[in-house]
Formats: sequence, structure tokens, C-alpha cells
Amino acid sequence: MDFGQALEALKQGHKVKRAHWGGYWFIAEGAYCGEVVNEEIGLCAQHTMNPMIVACLKDNGGYAPAAPYQGDLLAEDWAIVE
Repeated sequence: MDFGQALEALKQGHKVKRAHWGGYWFIAEGAYCGEVVNEEIGLCAQHTMNPMIVACLKDNGGYAPAAPYQGDLLAEDWAIVE
């Protein structure tokens, strides 16, 4: 699939990747714990995150904001991750 189709798949809740990638992209959104308010009871201040495309890096390398290169935009080897 091309980048436009991959973007639509992301919007539908799928994870996507390029054929040669070890990681994948997904859309993250919702609430997260911004700062711990009371460690004793595990209370944290909730923050809301706007939807953003996140890259899950290969080999448990963590997460980072996803930013496509021109090659990614023009590629036709995108696939949905099951």
C-alpha cells in the first residue's frame, strides 16, 4: 500500500510499517500521568494528549514521534501490522 493508504489505516486504529522496518507506527491519544501528586497512593495528575503518530522503535528501542522521510511518503511497501 502507499503512504495515503497507510495513513488511512492509522486513522482506523491499525499499526503500520514499511517492509524493511523492525518497528511500526501507531496513533496514540488519550490521558496519561503527567506528574505524580501522591506517591503513597499512586495518584497522578492526568493530562490529555492530542492524537499523534508515534513510532515504536525496533528491538525495544522505545517510542518517538514519527516523522516520514520523502522516501516514506513515496513508498508503496507499507503494510498493516497484525
